[in-house]
Amino acid sequence: MKSKLVVVDARCSEEIFDHLTDYSEEVFRFQTFDQTYSSISCHPDIFLFKDCNDWILAPNCPVELRLRFDALGVRYLIGDSVVGEKLSDSCYYNALSTNNFFFHRRGYTDPLILSHQKNKQIIYLPQSYTRCSLLNIGQNAFITSDVGIYKTLKKLSFETFYFSPEEIRIETHRYGFLGGTCGVYDNKIFFLGNPLKHKDGRGLCDFIESHGLEVISLSNDYLYDGGGVFFV
Repeated sequence: MKSKLVVVDARCSEEIFDHLTDYSEEVFRFQTFDQTYSSISCHPDIFLFKDCNDWILAPNCPVELRLRFDALGVRYLIGDSVVGEKLSDSCYYNALSTNNFFFHRRGYTDPLILSHQKNKQIIYLPQSYTRCSLLNIGQNAFITSDVGIYKTLKKLSFETFYFSPEEIRIETHRYGFLGGTCGVYDNKIFFLGNPLKHKDGRGLCDFIESHGLEVISLSNDYLYDGGGVFFV
């Protein structure tokens, strides 16, 4: 079954956009101007947060996306924090939530998001761009491209696969993060690119498939960190 909408970096290739139409009725090409620095200006996970029940959008999230949500009857809330140009104010919404846990760096989370995590265990991680760096593929199974996150989760006995950020492409930087290359929908993980082009790709796919999920490559290029793939 197709999703109503999928939100993805406007700088993705046409091959990716074409493949997404097989899984979603509409593709929203996300972009902002003069809000934050260039490499993440078109990344949905900088302006959107999604947990099990709620969407929380930054106040300076594109109006066009809010209008699409309104038209589709998608419930959302507006956060307290405006995304800006510094590290400290560009990661308010870049957190990860599961049914039982909430992950982010202490002191970097939008207050409205934190207020919705009262019934979850909060786990503070050393990386403020948490959603960029971390993917949940099961109740207690995770994939990360951040060594600090990997060590923290292993100490807490989470099943965790480390995926090197080398060869993950991103605008203006040497490499990107694993979480920003993908999104989960309908028991499938959709990658902006082909993970098998990466040296750790076979192990990554085996780990994902061992947890009952299917890997979908949206192009045959190297993985691209576009701030995630958000299905609505």
